[in-house]
Amino acid sequence: MSGEFDRVARLRAIFAGAHRGVILGIGDDAAILAGDVLATGAVLSTDAAIEDVHFRRAWIGQGVTWRDVAYRAAAAALSDLAAMGAEPRAMLTSWAFPRDVGDDVVDEIARGFRDAADVYGAPVIGGNLARAREIGLTTTVIGAAPARAPRRDGAQAGDVLWATGALGEAALGLAALEAGIAREPDAAAFVSRFVRPPSRIDAGRAAAQSAHAMIDVSDGLLQDLGHLCDASGVGARLDALAPTREADALARRLGVDARALLESGGDDYELLITAAPGVDLSRIAHPIGEITREPGIVGATTARTGFDHFG
Repeated sequence: MSGEFDRVARLRAIFAGAHRGVILGIGDDAAILAGDVLATGAVLSTDAAIEDVHFRRAWIGQGVTWRDVAYRAAAAALSDLAAMGAEPRAMLTSWAFPRDVGDDVVDEIARGFRDAADVYGAPVIGGNLARAREIGLTTTVIGAAPARAPRRDGAQAGDVLWATGALGEAALGLAALEAGIAREPDAAAFVSRFVRPPSRIDAGRAAAQSAHAMIDVSDGLLQDLGHLCDASGVGARLDALAPTREADALARRLGVDARALLESGGDDYELLITAAPGVDLSRIAHPIGEITREPGIVGATTARTGFDHFG
């Protein structure tokens, strides 16, 4: 097992490369970005993935790798940039490990972050290593602001409510993983959806031009739509949402409610977008309802629930 500084050297080699706008990356006291890469303004966010909260060691080898765990940790943070219509520029990531975590695990985690860096165009330019009782992966993302960044407080009554991707499928993948059937044919695609969420950066940048409000779905449709409505002082009416036939079949096998997961499951890292009627976002999303003047969310089959770290 390597010491701290040997590990830093290994990570520097894994993340090596010339990257746009990066003057100085891993290896010094701080990284340096060229001023022009953030000329329109900087968008910053941070997120943490903690062992036995966001992932479990027991998953490894059961359809999930350490590389997947790392990719998901990075993607969760980068999803916040998508929700602001930002273009990713770089990541800083701080990792904490117990003594029993070997170099092979650290290297695989680094490769998972590199996978995300390649997909999102956000190189890892620095971070920190520390010892802890459990594994922790904290990621700070840096993006370039669009000319107009949509916020969660801009929704207007009468707006069409749009969503990217298939909601609830990541939560179904997690349920399959916890049930020990992650590698079975009817579950594998949903587990992949959980550990390797698709990038919505391009969708966020496209929507930013016309969206009144936008938020990413990390804690469940109802939870995050509720945050958007609360911030905007509005309500929402949902259309009759239905899971796919494949999702419904797997949910029945697992003994869970596919519609409830669609509404409150979380871990989707999709985008909710509100825009004026007549704005066509069908290239990147599908309509799922309407913003209303009256507060509250109408049309849901479950209560407004979702993930809450302290709930």
